[in-house]
Amino acid sequence: MLNKKVLFIIAALLLYGCTTAETATPKLQHALLTKPQSELIAQGIARLMRSENIAVADDVFMQRSLMVVDNVTKTDALGNPIMGKQLNMPDRYELLIKNDLCFVRHLDSKATEPLPDVKCKLNYK
Repeated sequence: MLNKKVLFIIAALLLYGCTTAETATPKLQHALLTKPQSELIAQGIARLMRSENIAVADDVFMQRSLMVVDNVTKTDALGNPIMGKQLNMPDRYELLIKNDLCFVRHLDSKATEPLPDVKCKLNYK
């Protein structure tokens, strides 16, 4: 008799797990912009990194969900590279979407900033 009760409880838990999986909250997914919005993207990255605005290309996030920003080599007053100052890795950002809200994420730190005024769509590639 005990075995039937245990089996019933296990079956009930399995069924409950299946029904909750169907209504799970969607995850952030890779996205592309629906139209060029470089100024809004630059502002979002500046908020994300707590820095001044950066310049981004007009077609950023139009073809790919990933953007790479090379760090500028530090130079002295004569324009010569300062030794040891050009070894920084480039920063990488990705455009993401959840429901109808777009986000930009810094890949190394995983810091994520919502972009409420940006229009994007799911990247199926």
